[in-house]
Amino acid sequence: MSVMTKTMESGRVMIGVTDIMRKMGIGRDKAYELIKSKQFYTIKLGTRYLVHEDVFEDWMKGRL
Repeated sequence: MSVMTKTMESGRVMIGVTDIMRKMGIGRDKAYELIKSKQFYTIKLGTRYLVHEDVFEDWMKGRL
């Protein structure tokens, strides 16, 4: 699935802490711990941490 298709379906390509919590079934503290572990590339905009959905999905599948 291309990024353009994914963007049109979900309306975005970047996901935040709440999305990570939902996808993994973990709490907020664990989600922030994971983001700060630098196991995948994230960006920080103000106080929000964001990760590209494809990067996160690849990490979850062990492709990173």
